[in-house]
Amino acid sequence: MSDEEHEVLIPSNSHDNDAANDSETLPRRHLGPVSTIFLITNRMIGTAIFSTPSAIAASVGSAGAALALWVVGLALSYCGLSIWVELGSLMPRSGGEKVYLEAAYPHPQMLITTIFAVHVIFLGFTGIGSVVVAENILLALHGSASDWVKRIVAIAVLAVVATIHISTPTLGVRVMNVLASVKILILLLIVFSGLCALRGDLPQIPDPASSFRTPFAGSSTDVSHYTNALFKILATYQGWSNAAYVLDEVQNPRRVLKIAGFLGVGTVGLLYTLANISYFIVATPEEISKTGVTVVALLIGKVFGDTMLWLTATLAALSSFGNLMTASFSMSRVVREFAKEGLVPYAQFFAASTSSGSPSGAFLLVFLSPILMILFIPFSEVYNFLLDVGQYAVAIINILVVIGLFIIRRRTAHQSTFRAWTPVVYLFLGTQVYLLVTPFVPAAMVETALPSWLYAAMAILVLSGAGVYWLLSWVVLPRHGSFVWRARKSILSDGSSIVSWDKVKVS
Repeated sequence: MSDEEHEVLIPSNSHDNDAANDSETLPRRHLGPVSTIFLITNRMIGTAIFSTPSAIAASVGSAGAALALWVVGLALSYCGLSIWVELGSLMPRSGGEKVYLEAAYPHPQMLITTIFAVHVIFLGFTGIGSVVVAENILLALHGSASDWVKRIVAIAVLAVVATIHISTPTLGVRVMNVLASVKILILLLIVFSGLCALRGDLPQIPDPASSFRTPFAGSSTDVSHYTNALFKILATYQGWSNAAYVLDEVQNPRRVLKIAGFLGVGTVGLLYTLANISYFIVATPEEISKTGVTVVALLIGKVFGDTMLWLTATLAALSSFGNLMTASFSMSRVVREFAKEGLVPYAQFFAASTSSGSPSGAFLLVFLSPILMILFIPFSEVYNFLLDVGQYAVAIINILVVIGLFIIRRRTAHQSTFRAWTPVVYLFLGTQVYLLVTPFVPAAMVETALPSWLYAAMAILVLSGAGVYWLLSWVVLPRHGSFVWRARKSILSDGSSIVSWDKVKVS
């Protein structure tokens, strides 16, 4: 792999070049500002906003502290967005973090690519939303079930998603488009429920908004509780970088990325804030903390009765299913690209596509880690635990990207594209470092089935394993066996190319 493949590819400063680049790829650039905004909002508004507020309320203990953290999460999302907009302006290509990390860290060869591939495959937990789908399906059916029944339902949901995407990809796209509106509908229903309760004429809610009389009463004094809650909030906002993965398909990507990013994140932030205010109008922090991942259905059911509880549980299940469809749609393609680069064993199987172009084997890797976690972690803990593991891994990747930004800035000092305000970059970097350190700060024990430090240890262990795997594959074995790896391209039956790595003996 040559150094040139890792160079920062930046067009010159003239607008003429921008126009030329756009015209060369015009047939593929079909996403305008509105479509790109929806691309961001649909990815951000996922399962977490309908399931994590109970865990956040349980962690921090008060409405004021919870709402303050939601505002902090929005501000940090804007900080991160500004960094990604700068990198996207310098390198307006699809791929997101993969492009930025490979540009910043071209050496040692394949190290950063291997680490990021392991992050996506083993710590992305794309299928964990099936837990929320399963819980809400059972709630809608007024049924109770053992943890093993819930596990079977959750895994069956993943099988349905993979089957739709592989066998009928056109139907999959239609399902995603239809269910995208369900997310907005539920958020508006939450806000409307809060307004209805605020009138004060509901006997089941005799004292609405009591949580706001003394908004910070009962707030936790344990820093680990706030860290744990912030992890979940940042996971809920996750998706603000979604447009960076498809910049090859965005019209005038530098301009549209800025417009769509800041408007999209702001819209989601406003809806999240109003939804959380409504939660605390309808119920106290103690009541919210006991609802688990079915918080939306139970709270709206409290306002409108059992009929709406059934309907809202169904809508929440459909919304989570839609988010699962969307996330697995994009991640299956990312995993397929890793396979095409020869980064995974049995690469030809995982790089394979159907006649319609949909990945097939890639879905096995996309859903492998969440299935294992669903099977072996206590079901009541698995969703929030995997959110924390995934967000801890994201914090590690974010730190690498921010450091990489400074490296790229030094190499491209003459470029006059969008530039994130440096204090904002340091604020975002400092927050990510804080998130990495605090899980290991001695704190009061949290009464859960899993120790509070375990999610951090798991993320570190998996990413460290990626480094060990690279060291063995690219350094130890070649040195011990007196060979070097040489890339060889071959063509799959679907016409796409795949890289195979051959051992070439050296004297």
